[in-house]
Amino acid sequence: MNARKLFLLSGCILVLFFIAPLQASNLFLDYVDGTRIYFSHIAVAGGWETEIAALNPTAGNAVITLTPYDKNGNPVGDPVQSTIKAHGRYLRIVGRDFARAADIAYILMTSPVFGLKGYSKFYQGSGAEAIRASIMASEPKTSGLFTKIDHDGWTGIAFINTGATTAHITLTAYNDQGSIVAQQSKTVAPGEKVVDIAQKLFSQSIANAAYVEFTSDQKVVGFFLNGSADGSMLDGSQAL
Repeated sequence: MNARKLFLLSGCILVLFFIAPLQASNLFLDYVDGTRIYFSHIAVAGGWETEIAALNPTAGNAVITLTPYDKNGNPVGDPVQSTIKAHGRYLRIVGRDFARAADIAYILMTSPVFGLKGYSKFYQGSGAEAIRASIMASEPKTSGLFTKIDHDGWTGIAFINTGATTAHITLTAYNDQGSIVAQQSKTVAPGEKVVDIAQKLFSQSIANAAYVEFTSDQKVVGFFLNGSADGSMLDGSQAL
């Protein structure tokens, strides 16, 4: 590559780098911001416990900060800081390792290092009789899908508003044929976490709904849980 082509290419990269941060949700902005993900469901009461883990798949050490919040978005205790070695894992049991654990509704993890991952696993009981589910720690978004509405048991849906102002969310339920069966608006205060049974989020019946789509004017974290009627089975996922 000659000097002129190299100069032009460098200029394009610089222009792209400085313009890109003005756009929301782009790779350049994410890289500059590092990692910002939410452990969206913490259960430490009524026999439930929660394990959280953060993974560092990068080639260098990563300093992380964990900030617990209650369901209204108020910090619970002091932030916890730790260092994860390259390709290492940080694992904690919330009820054992965090102050006022029963008040914690979710945990924000930040790091100057881009690309860290994590999950939360909440469980009740032990051994073969244990009930457990895991949810990947996720980044906030303005749209997503709750991919399965369970009609043999129940489906719970949750939102965390990570924005600075009230989130106005539109929920749309679709059937297998792609037709809208119900639509509903909901507001969530800044920092607030709301959880409800899927049907209770709609004024219309969603008995024929296969999945639910959402859009929001603020970045939110969403997840859903599906459980069996007899309480023996549980699974969950972040909004996709």
